Amino acid sequence: MNPKINSIKELRRTGLSLRKISKQLSTPLSTVRRYCLGLEMTKEGKLKYNQTNGIIKQIKVNPRLSVEKVRIIANLLFDGAVYKANYHYSIMYVNGSRKLVNQFRDDMKTVYGIGPSSFEICQSKTSTYFRIKYLSKIIYEDLLTYFDTYSTSKHTCVMPNWLLNANENIRITFLQAFFANEGSISKSGKISADLKNKQIITWLSDNCNLLGLNNYISRYYKQGWAYKLSLNIS
Repeated sequence: MNPKINSIKELRRTGLSLRKISKQLSTPLSTVRRYCLGLEMTKEGKLKYNQTNGIIKQIKVNPRLSVEKVRIIANLLFDGAVYKANYHYSIMYVNGSRKLVNQFRDDMKTVYGIGPSSFEICQSKTSTYFRIKYLSKIIYEDLLTYFDTYSTSKHTCVMPNWLLNANENIRITFLQAFFANEGSISKSGKISADLKNKQIITWLSDNCNLLGLNNYISRYYKQGWAYKLSLNIS
């Protein structure tokens, strides 16, 4: 193993903070964080760290299904990802709207009490978009109690019972998040959004009907069949 990586891990085990390791070894903080992720400190190291930096904050999962938590779940389902890569448990949200990304950050702070592990402003040839990411096994496991997968292209991504039986406020929040992430509006006043998952978009359409919103679903081919949900609001 690279001697510097060994030094990073050894210093972390002894209770040094990530920033102090970065400064001491003249190594980028992101590199230090990567090699310390999931690394256990020794008993003496934890004591030293707590005395120097305060008690390591524990994430407490609140079982209450708040509007903020429903927004987090919906945003991740439509424009995000919840995944595990090796020992990294990642929660990521990507959107072209700074306002939506800021709202996601605020919701995560309200629900889980933590800030992001990283925030990036990304530039493509045609647009600017924002990527916010959290690294947490506890949050990862909590989110998977609501959806088995957050990849709507998978057949295992189905509407869970908690959402099928949710109250109107929760269902409206979920519907709003869908259109905020996937939707567009035409000059004629038609709001449209598409998805490859037929079951989810059918549920969304049914809830539009319950709210008295005139809507229809159309099927079209886009690298495989997709479904477009349209609302006439004019």
